Amino acid sequence: MTPAGLPPRVPQSPHGGPDSTPFTGLDFSVNANPYGPNPLLVQALRDADHAAYPEPTYADVRSRLGAWHGLDAAQVALATGASDLLHRLVRAFLPARGTLLSLHAPFGELARAAALNRATVVTVPNVPETLAPGTRLVYVGYPHNPTGHAPTLEQLRALADLCANADALLILDEAYAPFTTLPTLTRHPAVVRVLSPGKAHGLVGARPAYALADPDVVAALDNLAPAWHVPAGTAAVLAALPAGASFLMQTLPRVAQHAAVLATDLGALGHVGHHGTPFLTLRAPDAAHTCAALLAQGLRVRDCASYGLPDTVRISTLTPGENATLIRALGELVRGGGRHG
Repeated sequence: MTPAGLPPRVPQSPHGGPDSTPFTGLDFSVNANPYGPNPLLVQALRDADHAAYPEPTYADVRSRLGAWHGLDAAQVALATGASDLLHRLVRAFLPARGTLLSLHAPFGELARAAALNRATVVTVPNVPETLAPGTRLVYVGYPHNPTGHAPTLEQLRALADLCANADALLILDEAYAPFTTLPTLTRHPAVVRVLSPGKAHGLVGARPAYALADPDVVAALDNLAPAWHVPAGTAAVLAALPAGASFLMQTLPRVAQHAAVLATDLGALGHVGHHGTPFLTLRAPDAAHTCAALLAQGLRVRDCASYGLPDTVRISTLTPGENATLIRALGELVRGGGRHG
């Protein structure tokens, strides 16, 4: 029993990636650059001074990232993983009984943070034109995971203005934006851009993340961070991001091409949803069975039931040869059990 006044017990939910079961096959469940990790960032990780505490304010890292984005260091908040930022945003700006509004299903860790804070999560299918009283945070996956949908820049500006007038913050989760050609919404006082560069650089294990926001928002996020909250290696990766950008220019066009071909090939097996991201969705009436059957063959895909899509699996592109292995396995499943919906 949880004592009164303390956060409720909210079980952790899986977000893809490895679990407690040993796995050595092809993992199509993780949305990361298959050509990673970026060698320059790996070198920065190795060269970091792991024997000493990092500089406590991370001033140099903030300055480098701020200059890269044309912002001041005071507009940059650092984190170990986007989940850390999302939890702090909820604690700082979403009171108990407040409302988090999400365009499509939110990232599971954000929903869990809201539940820990005894707040309400409301999911909507379209960009709202009004905000209900008590709405303090609005979440937009830009693009959304797993559907790949994204509002237009004009819709985002209107939504940001709506949030500003309602004393709310608009969280733009840009974890997969580097894989796309989506334009960037910058310099709006009600917008918090949450960036997870480890995905595009194929270095998710280092957990680099940061937010770009108004200085008052950054100060509130920093207030909730413990001392030395970013390890030396992760801080070094963040500082090296501007220098490592050429890796994205070399690899991400190839990733986009592989994903497009994979979407076309999967289209012969069932209904595919793909909007330029490295991942796509495939309609599978018995998604749990599909995931289990593929896993038995050493192929892992993502069941989308936690996103409210129980008849869907998410597949992230790997390299062409690896994708062909998945296509063959799925083809055999379809021939053995009927076409996916």
